[in-house]
Amino acid sequence: MDNNSMIKLVQSCIPPLDGNSHKGQAGRIGVIGGSMEYTGAPFFAGISALKVGADIAHIFCTSPAATVIKSYSPELIVHPLLDQPNAVNEISPWLDRLHAIVVGPGLGRETKTFEIVSELIETIKRKNIPLIVDADALFLITHNLELLKDFQSPVILTPNKVEFERLCDKVNGQSGLNKLGKNIIVLKKGSMDEVYCAISNAQWKSNVGGSGRRCGGQGDILSGSIAIFLHWTLSNVDKLNLTYSMDRTIIAASLSCFAASLLVRTCNEKAFKIKGRSMLATDMIEYIHISFQELYGQ
Repeated sequence: MDNNSMIKLVQSCIPPLDGNSHKGQAGRIGVIGGSMEYTGAPFFAGISALKVGADIAHIFCTSPAATVIKSYSPELIVHPLLDQPNAVNEISPWLDRLHAIVVGPGLGRETKTFEIVSELIETIKRKNIPLIVDADALFLITHNLELLKDFQSPVILTPNKVEFERLCDKVNGQSGLNKLGKNIIVLKKGSMDEVYCAISNAQWKSNVGGSGRRCGGQGDILSGSIAIFLHWTLSNVDKLNLTYSMDRTIIAASLSCFAASLLVRTCNEKAFKIKGRSMLATDMIEYIHISFQELYGQ
């Protein structure tokens, strides 16, 4: 598929703003992450999902991070549960409300946190909730690939260059990525964004937009954007006008990566033209609306 064809497929999945939907229908996104040291990452993921078009965003973080994240935005629903003794039992009922979950932004690498997140990933698997794995959760997954086994819902891994190399070493090269599971997609981030998965027709590369500025937080904006696009593409998978027969779930997941990648790279390009070396992730967020309109027309 070329870029124009993929953009048209994405457009067919975007819910119209016609006043006929109720709050939450356009997307309820969850972010599992946020620790005492890292509070910005889960904020960027959650607020980006909202800015792209989600109705509600929940952040599940540790207690020291909660008040800080709340202070960034009143729009985010923040749950200081990730470090509680009964964290999995406390968080699990909330997961049933969510259309897609991002795990990893600002998570940190505390052993106890990884144990809780591992249990939550197993819970997400049982509940068949689409999952995006980013940042420190990629470190966890790479060292315990069994967590990906038997996922029936789409799982999107979003490694940067170093994380991608670490993952490839674990699976004996790039060819091993296609064997992670039929519902597993790897989006390698960089000067060229690339998707790897078990179905060749769902793979793509894109270097549209972007800049030489690699500010912290850009990956978090991407993961939050993927989450809401993933909900939209999966919800409208039957509307995809495909000229060939293949797994529509994988196509939907691949399209969500493409849509978010193109959007975030466009935001990066626009913000860089104004801010240059001073550009920050917060500057990119300001360009989500205009970039979305230019690309998808809504």
